[in-house]
Amino acid sequence: MKTKVILEKQNEYAKQKNKEFEKVYMRAMLIALLEDKKISRAQYDECKRRLNIT
Repeated sequence: MKTKVILEKQNEYAKQKNKEFEKVYMRAMLIALLEDKKISRAQYDECKRRLNIT
């Protein structure tokens, strides 16, 4: 499964906020998939590692 969030970047402040939002959004999606048992804990950890989400 590949999902990419594309946001229009206006300026440096917007770029930073978009990056932060993207990480929060992706983490929320992973947690939702984990809770619905669509992915295993190992897959969740691997996705977090690959996406550099802490």
